[in-house]
Amino acid sequence: MPAENRPDLLIVGDSHSIALKAGCDTLGMDTELLSFSGNLWHLGHIVLHRHHGIWARSPALQHRLQAVAQRFQSAYLPAPDVPVLATFGFHLGRIIPQFNHGGHSANADEFLAAGNRQFVSGGMLEAYVGHFRRNHVQMLKRMSRRAPVVAIAPPLIHENENHPEFMGTISKMILSEDVCFINPCEALFGPRKAIPAELLTADGGHGNAIYGAMVVQLLRDQGLIPKRG
Repeated sequence: MPAENRPDLLIVGDSHSIALKAGCDTLGMDTELLSFSGNLWHLGHIVLHRHHGIWARSPALQHRLQAVAQRFQSAYLPAPDVPVLATFGFHLGRIIPQFNHGGHSANADEFLAAGNRQFVSGGMLEAYVGHFRRNHVQMLKRMSRRAPVVAIAPPLIHENENHPEFMGTISKMILSEDVCFINPCEALFGPRKAIPAELLTADGGHGNAIYGAMVVQLLRDQGLIPKRG
């Protein structure tokens, strides 16, 4: 396949990447999507192999990765000259529920208002989040050495119950590694503001195609989707 016929972008991540793919389709961009469940990311089943690139601990998923790599004419993913939009590294649904189950609060105002919560300091929150997400952040860092990577935060679904605090902590981890990063929901709607209900999918947990197009356009406007060649 001639180089000019290769996709414009590789989108890789969890279920939040589907909205980005829909947004790219709306804007006429040729993209490839590699979307894996948040549980696979959380369990460390998707990694970055030193010699083989993005690697899945499943023969079926690995076959899928190899098929996408062939479309990019690359021995591995990410291909060196193809921009990547990455939505992995947050997966809040895998780490917030058990944190909340113990009655913990990382927000001082919510802690004081409830009266029956256990306050968690910023340092303790960083340690907790780091335990689960440090490897994902390191994968983003290593990927950014292979290709132009933009890490993209998922939309904020809840404005309370520790969601903004977890989002902020992971965002800071990514930025501390000098990975190109954007929180589009914050840029579009303001700090600690949840995505409007009309931009959610029917399950209430993901941005829809309209939101995806807004995000991709934002990336274009900010020059975060670099031109190839």
